[in-house]
Amino acid sequence: MNWLTNYIKPKLESLVKKRDVPKNLWVKCQCGTMIYHKDYEKSLGVCNECGTHMRLPSETRIKFLLDDGKYEKIKVPMGKIDPLSFKDKRRYKDRIKEAKRKTKEEDAVVLAEGKIEGINVLLTVFDFNFMGGSMGVNVGNSIVKASEISVKKNIPLIIIPSSGGARMQEGILSLMQMPRTIAAIQKIKENKIPYIVVLSDPTTGGVCASFAMLGDILIAEKGATIGFAGRRVIEQTIKETIPDNFQTADYLLEHGMIDMVVHRKDLKNKIYKILKFIEKKN
Repeated sequence: MNWLTNYIKPKLESLVKKRDVPKNLWVKCQCGTMIYHKDYEKSLGVCNECGTHMRLPSETRIKFLLDDGKYEKIKVPMGKIDPLSFKDKRRYKDRIKEAKRKTKEEDAVVLAEGKIEGINVLLTVFDFNFMGGSMGVNVGNSIVKASEISVKKNIPLIIIPSSGGARMQEGILSLMQMPRTIAAIQKIKENKIPYIVVLSDPTTGGVCASFAMLGDILIAEKGATIGFAGRRVIEQTIKETIPDNFQTADYLLEHGMIDMVVHRKDLKNKIYKILKFIEKKN
């Protein structure tokens, strides 16, 4: 019986053994719809059932916006990783390492120079998967670097924020990036260079309260949450119930806070038309 046990049985088991199923074949939308990964990529992360514009990695955004997906990635000098030696349940350094491993990026922002329908542009794209796209010193460095390049090369700056706001692990140093980035954007405006912001989900907190709302043109993706304080904080402060659609892209458009709400598939063409219009005016 040994040959049956030691040879035949393992052979049979190997034949009927379940094949490994690749991970990430399906993406679940907030409406509950399961989307096959190829359909998800084809739709640019937009649910065909409810129209939700799901969060995208920075690289995916850059490739679908720039001609032929080609771009030059710009390296930004990184400062000290953990300036306050911060620790809560975990060390801040460990959180950063995990975020780097997860996104394969150095921080929450990626700078990329390329073309949109032949027009040279500089993209500054946030990745929510990197600690909620939060803004610390190195994110501030990226915005300042983007401003400097935009002015030096005289090319439009397009920022796509997706952020929960200031990075609490960097305390006051994080909050200091708000006036710092505002000053950086002011240099672009002084040089009369187009500055466009595409508000994606979410654009909140200190990011919303600084450079993100200073665009010459403010575009929002459908369904994006945009605002400074959270819903609960506002209601507890003013002692009133706010509308269900408060702080959504459509609500802000209705109340004149942004210029337009654009479907992701139309975003590249819309930005191109805006840039061409500005080009003719100048």
